[in-house]
Amino acid sequence: MSSTEIMLNNLKQHFLVNSYRKLAKKINISTSIVLNWSSGRSSPNLKNVDDIAYFLGIATYQLLIPNNTFNIDTPIWKDTLKSNLLNNINRLKYEKDIHESSFYKKVMSDNKMSYRSFLRYANGKNKNINLKKIDIIAEILSVESYKLIESE
Repeated sequence: MSSTEIMLNNLKQHFLVNSYRKLAKKINISTSIVLNWSSGRSSPNLKNVDDIAYFLGIATYQLLIPNNTFNIDTPIWKDTLKSNLLNNINRLKYEKDIHESSFYKKVMSDNKMSYRSFLRYANGKNKNINLKKIDIIAEILSVESYKLIESE
């Protein structure tokens, strides 16, 4: 299941709604955008996910944990999303010993990401990062997507 599907399911469960139209009203995002996310035509960028987490007052990575329920014990929102992402990608890159010569052997061909693109994400050069790319990077690093934005 993709991170977008996980996030939408968690939000539907939290707000006790059964349609994406009702969910869009609850999170104050255009219905067409939420419907595009649900159909896979587009993917929310990290700013969208961070804004939703801020609205709920929870840590951003909590939205991406499968079948997660938000309660009083859920970690609160902090403005550290970008730094957490970069730190975790670089830490995992070194832990897994990923470099160009081994990159294409470890990475599956359907990932559609070159080593150069991967390095742009690791170095923070890409400004707009969406959940689809987070899923690809997580697959490359052999971790679950939410672990890339989780604080250590």
